[in-house]
Amino acid sequence: MKARLNRSIQIRHILLVLLVLLGHMVLLETISHAEAPSSTEIEQYVRARIDMGENMGNFFRNRKPPQFGADGGPSMDELRKLEAEINDFIAGILSKHNLSIEKYQTRSPDVFADTAGVNKFLEAHPDLKKRYEVLPQSPRGRRSH
Repeated sequence: MKARLNRSIQIRHILLVLLVLLGHMVLLETISHAEAPSSTEIEQYVRARIDMGENMGNFFRNRKPPQFGADGGPSMDELRKLEAEINDFIAGILSKHNLSIEKYQTRSPDVFADTAGVNKFLEAHPDLKKRYEVLPQSPRGRRSH
């Protein structure tokens, strides 16, 4: 009976060690995907962000005002249509920079978190720096992306 109890405890320890190792592997996998962006990648994302920021104003200026429903706001169909139009517009801009919406949404937080890299790029390109600095800020106080 005692040998059986010791064996049960050993199995629990082995399972605990395996669980800890699995957790570390998942953590390392997550960290490895958040590599520091290259200077080429920083340029790609900064140029895409500037392009999107400058063109979104044109998007809204060039479309007709939303139609309001009986409740005083746009209908759900109007909102879905607007969302699809915005996604198509943004996808077109991002495609010029060899990016998709999904890739931009996934990677841009890491790219723009490298403030030293972004600032270095902008300092080397004063014309782009001026255009970048007039973009709206996000609620977190950083340039939105």
